[in-house]
Amino acid sequence: MSDRGPARRTVAKAAGGLVGEFRRRAGLTQQELADVAGLSVAGVRDLEQGRVLRPRAGTVRRLVGVLGLSRVEAEELLRHGATGRAAGAGVRVEVLGPLRVLVDGAEVSVGSETQRLLLGLLALSPNVPVGRDVLIELGWSGQPPSTVGELLQSRMSRLRRRLRHPEGTGAAVQLAATAGRGYQLTVHDEHLDLLAFRREVGLARQARTAGDVAGACEYFARAVSLWRGRPLAGIGGLESHPAVAALVRDWQVVVVEYAEVAAELGRHEDVLPALRQVVESDPLNELAHARLIVALAGSGQQAAALTTFEDMRRRLAGDLGTDPGPELAEAFRRVLHQDVPRSEAAPVCAHQQLPLDVADFSGRADELRRISDYLASVTDERTAVPILSIEGMPGAGKTRLAVRVAHRLLAEGRYDEVRLHVDLCGRSEQPPADPSAVLASFLRLLGVPGSQIPRDLPSRAALYRDRLHGKRALVLLDNAASEAQIRPLLPASPTNLVLVTSRRTIAVDGGHTLPLDVFTPADGRELLSRIIGPDRVAGDPEGARRIVDLCGRLPLAIALAAHRLRARPAWRLADLVRRLAGTRDRLDELAGGGRRLRAVFDVSYRALDPDARRVFRLTGLHPGPDFTADSVAVLAGTEPAETGRILDRLVDERLVTVVTADRYRLHDLLAHYARHVGELDEPEPNRRAALTRLL
Repeated sequence: MSDRGPARRTVAKAAGGLVGEFRRRAGLTQQELADVAGLSVAGVRDLEQGRVLRPRAGTVRRLVGVLGLSRVEAEELLRHGATGRAAGAGVRVEVLGPLRVLVDGAEVSVGSETQRLLLGLLALSPNVPVGRDVLIELGWSGQPPSTVGELLQSRMSRLRRRLRHPEGTGAAVQLAATAGRGYQLTVHDEHLDLLAFRREVGLARQARTAGDVAGACEYFARAVSLWRGRPLAGIGGLESHPAVAALVRDWQVVVVEYAEVAAELGRHEDVLPALRQVVESDPLNELAHARLIVALAGSGQQAAALTTFEDMRRRLAGDLGTDPGPELAEAFRRVLHQDVPRSEAAPVCAHQQLPLDVADFSGRADELRRISDYLASVTDERTAVPILSIEGMPGAGKTRLAVRVAHRLLAEGRYDEVRLHVDLCGRSEQPPADPSAVLASFLRLLGVPGSQIPRDLPSRAALYRDRLHGKRALVLLDNAASEAQIRPLLPASPTNLVLVTSRRTIAVDGGHTLPLDVFTPADGRELLSRIIGPDRVAGDPEGARRIVDLCGRLPLAIALAAHRLRARPAWRLADLVRRLAGTRDRLDELAGGGRRLRAVFDVSYRALDPDARRVFRLTGLHPGPDFTADSVAVLAGTEPAETGRILDRLVDERLVTVVTADRYRLHDLLAHYARHVGELDEPEPNRRAALTRLL
């Protein structure tokens, strides 16, 4: 007669032994491994000592990455992590989903539908007697037969046999009659998923109260992983039972708690599947929707987060006649302001070397002079770090100007001790970089070992400022998303310099802002000449002027047009002028190599919330070059005050330009783009109705 319990523990010990062996090879203590992997030290200790019988696959994969395992080693550890759960010995009853009885990991039949119903009811109240009357009323609804007592006893005898291990090792699950004329399912935590769920939730809440957020996250994750669907699904007599409804509510609360601690650690992706299940089961659960919105944004799915909020707002208005509550409103605000830290699962790669300066840099003489004047005003008596923010519309050449300034300063011997550069992905196909992850990368570049990098954002920022104090350091924060993103990345020493580029307005205390407009006609002609050669420009000065104007004097557009000409030496400048002027959508012609101007505009457009996207689309329908909040409100069918607030947001996003106090304008190419997305995203009847209202 064999005993699978010791065999299961042997599997767990084997997995734990591997973790300990790999950890020691990596030169890490248990505390260091816990810190880097985002686990609790108690969890690492339990795993290595074989006390965790079912290590989660996500935990195992995290350890694989931290320990730098080879493919073969990773597969071995993952296999142990998977078999630890599958190798469960003895009898196990599962009610967190369709009813299942497992013997040594293999599912066995419970018997008739009545037996399934009786076992499910007993399992909902483990280790507590359930009266015969309750069992009979549920098992034989309506008019039970006169022999129902004998039938109940017979069903219980059959269930008892089903729950008995064939080799006599199933003593952990017992079904017996009680002295009070009832029956009781006596079972241990490891042999009933409901008890295991409650145990893990209890441990998670204890860990959270004690300040062990990583430990709480692990325990919550284990609890949620036990959930396979609605409890006892498919058993008609129990699906609407009050105990099942209460258990579903408990699960929803646990998922929300899990999402809260996961958000603290930046593990948004881990909790998304469970949150989606909750909102599907309870479409009006505002708290779960708020946590889902934050998790989506933290996972880099900002558009999905905003859509989720908008759908929930409409549902609340339609079904309940109410507005979103404070939790939902706060989640929406955080997403709009990009104030959701992202997971470090996608690490940020900062650099000690600046990007290459470009040979065809041209123009910007006035801006370079103004920057030089600002830096000259930074004296030794200054106590705050100088911050220069270069802001402008997509394609204005912000990064090129910042890189040119940085290289000039290095050539002059200024800020030459430390150089740090990072792309913050504020407006790119990638989600915005998490400042905590950026600081981790900065600290590694500054010589801080990975094991000594603090876990929390404030401690990382403090150590970063300490490492740069008194150094002639230049920090280039390219493509910033928001003030919240860059604030932790600002050093504190007046000997440092911070250069920031952004497509949106960045308001940082003490910062100096340089708005970057389009080129002057002379600067545009100079860029064209540098790329295609002065002879071609001199041969057709009117064609060169027309190309610069048709590109809206936008540096990126001129560069794309010039590179297209350079790749086609047989083209005359007039040929390109004819193509740019004759096409219905000029953006189609402004592409070169793998770069397309439309793709640059797409990124900024997709980052807008739905209301701002709609107003932006409708500005493309406006018949005149300028517009007011009142005229756009007529197009949109909205109140002028609300439309004005949205237009101001578009100004902050550098998609709309202020002409006077109450008049706005789109750049020529952005107007083409707005009309294009309007044709794609705005139904034709809506466009006709908007123009009818205006005209």
